Amino acid sequence: MGAIGRCLILACLALAGGLLPPAVAVGAPADPELIEAVRAADADRVARLLAAGADPDAASTRPRYRGKTALMWAAERGDTRLVELLLAGGAAVDATNANGGTALMYAAARGREEPVRVLLRRGANVNARARHGWTPLLVATAKRRLGVLDILVANGADLESPDVYGWTPLMRAVEAGNREVVRFLLEHGADPAASDGNGVSVLDVARELDREQIAALLRRYQAGAGTGRAGH
Repeated sequence: MGAIGRCLILACLALAGGLLPPAVAVGAPADPELIEAVRAADADRVARLLAAGADPDAASTRPRYRGKTALMWAAERGDTRLVELLLAGGAAVDATNANGGTALMYAAARGREEPVRVLLRRGANVNARARHGWTPLLVATAKRRLGVLDILVANGADLESPDVYGWTPLMRAVEAGNREVVRFLLEHGADPAASDGNGVSVLDVARELDREQIAALLRRYQAGAGTGRAGH
């Protein structure tokens, strides 16, 4: 198996291995009351609990979600009101779960654009790194969340920050075969000649995966002939 194949498998394992755990568990022990209120989308109950002194950074105790805070649950749900309630109540905007995931990553993964904006306004680290080096931008790229990508880049997301395998967001976008995301990243300055530590370039990825249209787009940008917005 070549270097590209190994990177593809490892990337799948990174996402499947708990960077952003799934949203449902069966037969698990009870979570703190604040977590249950957030998961039930009960804003009034959340407000009452916070007013009564509940820890705004309460986190899931179940092994599968260890360290997943109330804010992370709210961000993943896309519930802007709950996100704002928890932040106003003192929740740490950049708290991490057991795998280094942040609320911003949860929101990015689900395409929750308004919570992403709120978290960034409250100082969330746009370039935070979780397990395997995944950043909010890498997560949004892998999940094809173009609207979130636009917000992250406008707020200073690093277009060249690689995962632990040396793959940049552009390389992951090429891997996914999403021309719209590839074009977006190129238009905003991503390096069309980027390569990993093994010398595998973004163009190599496109060729290996038979992404002919994407390969042609990369060659245009490498030649300095990239053109305007997608579709133009």
